[in-house]
Amino acid sequence: MKRIAWLTLIAAMLLASAASAAYVEINAPKTVYVGDSLVVTGTTIVGGLTKPSLNPGFSTDVVLYSVKHTKSEVDRKTIVVQQDGSFSASFKTEGLAAGDYTVEIIDPEPPNTFGGSSKTLQFLKLIDRSGDIKIASPLTQDFDGSLDIKGAINGISGSGVQVRVEHESATVYGPEYIRTDKNGAFSAAVPISTAGSYRVTFSDTRGFIGTVVFVVTGGPSTPTPTVTQTMISASAPATRSAPAYFEVDTRSGTVTIATSAGIDWVVEYIDEDEKLHKVNDKGLLEPETAEFAARGGLVYVKVYPMSYNDSGTVQVSAANADSVRASQAAPGFFGDATPTPAQAAPVPVALALLALFVVVLARRG
Repeated sequence: MKRIAWLTLIAAMLLASAASAAYVEINAPKTVYVGDSLVVTGTTIVGGLTKPSLNPGFSTDVVLYSVKHTKSEVDRKTIVVQQDGSFSASFKTEGLAAGDYTVEIIDPEPPNTFGGSSKTLQFLKLIDRSGDIKIASPLTQDFDGSLDIKGAINGISGSGVQVRVEHESATVYGPEYIRTDKNGAFSAAVPISTAGSYRVTFSDTRGFIGTVVFVVTGGPSTPTPTVTQTMISASAPATRSAPAYFEVDTRSGTVTIATSAGIDWVVEYIDEDEKLHKVNDKGLLEPETAEFAARGGLVYVKVYPMSYNDSGTVQVSAANADSVRASQAAPGFFGDATPTPAQAAPVPVALALLALFVVVLARRG
């Protein structure tokens, strides 16, 4: 009888595991140039729906790891499965070292969420092309109404290079292709109206090459306006299992959201385009902050402690907003209103036969 009981328990565990595991697949480019965005896409729906899939609204993290010497986390993004079964995440690569990396989707309840046939990891290589740029014009120039950009790019020959010039986060030229000769040499005089720092970005048909900063002195400079913004706030208790939810009625322009300090808070917010963002850059001594462009609509905010052992009242403040208030509607936008039951997977024939065999033995005993 004990043997039959153990067999019954094993069969039940196998059946439960098979019923809850879902198929998921991630994809990313095998090669990315440093400075380009690394876009990771994925799906949980297979042609013909022959495998179980994750429900729309399912959320977890996709993590970028460096594997140069030892595996170390570089960045992570939160993904949300959409109605069609797709999801995506984008990582900035500017400033990262060239080398080998992986992207992996995290199973929130290993090994029960993702099935064994899932593709949860992909290797990729970051290639740094910034050393291919050789600048011949001075990096510091006197103001004369134009920015002199001259140089050459190795391996590009006469195919042309795309140039974009930015000043104080505004694009003042391009992106536009300019001519390169057989040696990759280029030359351009970009009209400018003020002194200051200019960030020049070079790309080609293969992708990002690099960025060079020029400084223009001696001419008219753009005054820095002094802007005073009033912060408005609201408070609510929060734990890891019971987050605090807010809605921010934004104004048009740049909106800043900040938490209180004292606890290592995690901030998630859904912008006006219904895109989910996650911020967790600070510790317990500094407030967590998020800054984004808004059009004057509602933005929903979710705050909870990083540690399962922490709890407290969080104050969320916002600048360039008409109101901040605790929200009963916000949980639904994060998919937290009602737990979504796991979809059952087809039971493998072998496991079904095993369960039947256990039942027959139990009756004979």
